[in-house]
Amino acid sequence: MNDLARLLRDQARQLGLRSGIDRNRIWLWEATGTRPSAESQVLLAAVLDIPAAMIEQLGWPGWLPAFEQPAPFSPSGSRAALREVQVTRMDRRSFLVLSSSTLVDVAADWARIEPRHLSQALGGQSVDGELLQWLEDRSGELRSLAAGPHPRVSGLIDAHLNTTIDLIAQDRYTPADGRRLHAVAAGLAHCAAWLRFDADRHADAQRLWQAAVHAAHQAGDRDLAAVALSDLAYQATWLSRPADAVRVLEYARSRTRTPAARSLLDVRRARACAVLQDRQGTQRALGSAETELDRMRPQDTPPVVSWMSMADVNADAGRCWLDLGDPGRADAAIGAGLDELDPRRSRTKAVFLTYRAEGSLHSRDVLAAAADARAALDTALNSGAARCVDLVSALIRRLDGRPERPMVELREYARDVGAPRPGLGGRGARGAVPRAGA
Repeated sequence: MNDLARLLRDQARQLGLRSGIDRNRIWLWEATGTRPSAESQVLLAAVLDIPAAMIEQLGWPGWLPAFEQPAPFSPSGSRAALREVQVTRMDRRSFLVLSSSTLVDVAADWARIEPRHLSQALGGQSVDGELLQWLEDRSGELRSLAAGPHPRVSGLIDAHLNTTIDLIAQDRYTPADGRRLHAVAAGLAHCAAWLRFDADRHADAQRLWQAAVHAAHQAGDRDLAAVALSDLAYQATWLSRPADAVRVLEYARSRTRTPAARSLLDVRRARACAVLQDRQGTQRALGSAETELDRMRPQDTPPVVSWMSMADVNADAGRCWLDLGDPGRADAAIGAGLDELDPRRSRTKAVFLTYRAEGSLHSRDVLAAAADARAALDTALNSGAARCVDLVSALIRRLDGRPERPMVELREYARDVGAPRPGLGGRGARGAVPRAGA
């Protein structure tokens, strides 16, 4: 968003205008539906290379490139979706996420289409088997590294993804090798999307998750496609669009194959229902998540959901109860989740600690809230995930003016370690803690 704001200001100067557009104003356009002024729309159209006449013809936000049709779930359509993630020019959707209709259409189209065999490879030299095996091995290692605080892994994942996409684009492989190539691309795109999401780059994350759905579809991996769709739903809840999340998850769950995948989707549905204040829907989804998790067998669980555990069900259930106004039940559930959580999952821990701190505030336990918020901030900063830092920083900013000594010490500590302040942070800078998962 900083890059887009700079481009908009540069465009204004070229036209002899003065503009105070910054990332916070762009955030308002994106996340709250605030309508840009006529002048700002003209600047935006110029930067995005959109004819100015389209502004009046289609109106805001219909003229934006984000309002486009998703690629079809065919070999050529999936190649187009994968190719899109390689584009290096200015991203026309860099400050926007998909519209509700487009997001749901992606899920609906996938749910209706049964995976087909890839079309026969064209003539010419086929993909080198040794290179394909190497890509499979390395992609698995990179996905494991991405779970930790490794700042350089994102570039490595992108490089391997680009190589795989280039091989797919050549269309010189057997059907079996084609499925393997698409499986590699799906796994890497899925991982790259999470890294973008953690960095608050939501449009980039969406494009990569869409690519992962397409690639998984061509690989015949229903669970990976369903999980990638559920990630889009999860992001929709994070961006205060829980109704979109519920609809996407309905389509995604319809074609899952394993209990672990269904459990994950059920948990995410529960989260969206809780934000919508649908207590019955939340309880049904959480009950189903536990039932499916009990059916989970390691030998039948694909890697994309191998991490799913009762820790996730418990902690996310706690966030649900917090949203539904039951802080006591929330504290017990989040505490159980944190006790069972894999210590390597630092980003998830930071989010869950933030939720428990918020619950303690509701229960007026100032000391516990301050301790969890401080631990959450340390964990988030160590993880390097901007969305986690923003989440806990937003909670700490809500405590401004609180006179209790633990709160004063917490604010001083946050200032000393360089936590974002109002106007400098990301999505959390607007004050409210986003209601989302880990």
